[in-house]
Amino acid sequence: MTVTAEKVIDSYPLQIDVKVLRSVLEDTRRQIALYEGIVRDFENQWGCDLTEFEKRIAGGELPEHPSWEISIEWGVAADELQKLQVIYRGLEWILNFLS
Repeated sequence: MTVTAEKVIDSYPLQIDVKVLRSVLEDTRRQIALYEGIVRDFENQWGCDLTEFEKRIAGGELPEHPSWEISIEWGVAADELQKLQVIYRGLEWILNFLS
């Protein structure tokens, strides 16, 4: 059985306004840019990525305090960036589906 976009929309009508969806997509893009900047700032400041930074802490190259706190903040930013990228791709797919 082949499912077409029309059948899906008829069976499960989306209560989404394309203009609102575009606005949310743009907001998400701005949030991605913000978190990309935060992650990039950490990488520039420490000259490595988060994984290497944590290896340096574990290896005793960096003091545990405040390095672990920095690692937590950096990790949260990286996690948020990853989540936002998934959301953005999903929103783009929905927008393309509706167009």
